[in-house]
Amino acid sequence: MKRINAVIFLLLFLWIIPNGCRVRNQILVTNLSGMYNPQSNPELSGLRVFHESDSVSRVYLGYQPSCLLYLLKPGSNYHTAEYKFSYNLLPDYESNTVIDSGTFLLYDSLYYQNYLQLSYNFPIKAGLGQNYLLDLKFTDLNSGEEQVYPVQVIKQNPENAQHYLVVDENDEIVFQDWISWKTRFRIITSNLMAKQLHVKYYTDSFPAARPPFSMEHPPVYQLKVTEEFTVSLENGSTPFLQYGREGFFQFSADTTLKNGLTIFRFHDDYPQITEASLLPGPMRYLTTNEEFTKLIRQNDIKSAVDHFWLSTAGNENRSLELFKHYFGRVEAANRYFPSYKEGWKTDRGMIYIIFGPPKEVFRRTNVETWVYGEPGKRVILRFDFIRNNNPFTFNDWELVRLPEYKNPYYIAVDYWRR
Repeated sequence: MKRINAVIFLLLFLWIIPNGCRVRNQILVTNLSGMYNPQSNPELSGLRVFHESDSVSRVYLGYQPSCLLYLLKPGSNYHTAEYKFSYNLLPDYESNTVIDSGTFLLYDSLYYQNYLQLSYNFPIKAGLGQNYLLDLKFTDLNSGEEQVYPVQVIKQNPENAQHYLVVDENDEIVFQDWISWKTRFRIITSNLMAKQLHVKYYTDSFPAARPPFSMEHPPVYQLKVTEEFTVSLENGSTPFLQYGREGFFQFSADTTLKNGLTIFRFHDDYPQITEASLLPGPMRYLTTNEEFTKLIRQNDIKSAVDHFWLSTAGNENRSLELFKHYFGRVEAANRYFPSYKEGWKTDRGMIYIIFGPPKEVFRRTNVETWVYGEPGKRVILRFDFIRNNNPFTFNDWELVRLPEYKNPYYIAVDYWRR
């Protein structure tokens, strides 16, 4: 998919709220479920923060025109989208103090019903030595729909992923944390004094998430570096790189610190799963230990997978429908929740696959809450996820497991297997 800069817009309007201005912070009571619902519009397909200097960071956004409503206005012979990006920069989720704020009003009449990816970027005033919350809103002015994307801006740590920017051979932003074996990319840093990046390559594999009711102690991973090497830097940029081998690569200019930029090389068709040998993995959440062991030991795994869905569904049409629906959720989990392992293996991925997109999502500092069921009704299912301090990713959230999840979990699994 080609990415192009959003240079087609006719108007840019920006205002800056003076430092220290206090407004009512709505982010704690904002339902963020649209971030995880593929049916929601407008939707960002990518978001990156890059620290350009000690005082300025730049926000890069990716989106498709197809997520916008184009209208044929009276007296016009072409369709037009009207939308805006706006933001507040605050110290954290609980604060009402706005450090920086802006609104960008944009128009488009060239890409009606187009699935190409557009990009847009803007600077924010974020000083070194502290962390921030970027409260970003993407609003479709024609439809009135709005999506909110809260992003932590990490400037307290001198060495983390936001000090780097990854671009492909067309100099377009690589928004995902993973790359394909086909991708040629280079890494940009604002540290022009650095002459090389140190790379640690890991090949560890990780199991699927434990059931939400499991009270066993989580496994402790003792990661071992498979290989170490360096790549050169010239004027803040590496040469073009390309990695075919699976695993993950952590890049750092300072070997005394544990953080840096990590790029993941999952299987070749990620986030989709099309290779037969990979199909049983995500089905772990639906199968018994005996069924799963039997499934992965089959010589013809594709036939064994087909047999499972056919015996579950009862006929071929429903079998195919269930298979597509289930692995559609697996693909969505891979897009939304990748961390140090594939999205479907994470706690949020497991809950998403089994229960579907949450009805409500709320977030505060280091806690994300998912709610299923209708507000005001007696039957409400709530999951809390705690952000882990992970040197490889900002996207590692661990479920607070409870024994009372056992019954609703098995009911949801039975629903898939009826």
